[in-house]
Amino acid sequence: MNSRQRSVLIRMLIATGVFIYVGYLAWQQLPTFDFRVIAVFFIIYLLWTVITEVWIYQDPGQYVIEDDDRKSYLYLQLSYIIGLFFAAIDFVEWHMTRILSLEPLIIYAGLVLFLLSCWIRWWGFKSIGKYFNPRVAIYEEHPLITTGAYEKIRHPLYLGTLLSFIAIPLVFNSWGALLIMCCLTIPALIYRIYVEESFMIKHFGDDYIRYMEKTKRMIPGIW
Repeated sequence: MNSRQRSVLIRMLIATGVFIYVGYLAWQQLPTFDFRVIAVFFIIYLLWTVITEVWIYQDPGQYVIEDDDRKSYLYLQLSYIIGLFFAAIDFVEWHMTRILSLEPLIIYAGLVLFLLSCWIRWWGFKSIGKYFNPRVAIYEEHPLITTGAYEKIRHPLYLGTLLSFIAIPLVFNSWGALLIMCCLTIPALIYRIYVEESFMIKHFGDDYIRYMEKTKRMIPGIW
C-alpha cells in the first residue's frame, strides 16, 4: 500500500466514522424522510470516493519533479470539512439555518446538483488520466492536457468541485453551511486556481498562455 492509498484509506475511515455517528443521531432523532436524506447522501458520497480512488485514479508511474502547492490543498480541504460537518449537524440537531418551507424540493435539487458534480469530475479525471495529482505538481514528461473536458475550460475538476460545494448545503438545507462555503471554501478554491495557473505558466510558458487565451477557467464564455 503506497502513501496515496494509505491517505485515501484514512480519509475514508474518518468519513465513515463521522457518517455512522451522524446517521445514528438521525435515526434516533429525525423523521423517516430526514433519515433517508442523510443515508442517501452518505451512500452516494462514499460510493463516489471508492469509484474515484479505485476505478478512475491511475498511478502515474513517473516521479513528481516539482510541487508548489502553497498549502492550497490544505486550505481547501479544511474549509470544505468545516462546511460539510456544519451542514450535517445543522440538519440533524441544531436546525439553526434550516428553512423547512423549502423542503423537499431544495433537498432534491441538491442531490441532482451533487450527482451532476460527480459526472463532471468523472469526465475531468478520465481526461487528465495518470497526470492527476491532488497537489499542484508536475511529473516527468508531463504533457499539457487540452482535450476532453479540458478543451473548453481549464479546470473541469474544479468546476465539479464548486458544484459539490453548492450542492451539499442544499442537500442538508443548511444556509449557514452555504455561507461557510461562500466565505471560506470557494475563496480557497479560487486561490488554488491562481496558484495552479501560475505554476502551469512557469512550466509550459507560451503554450499555456495560448491555451488560456482560447479557454475560460470554469464557465465557458464567462470565466
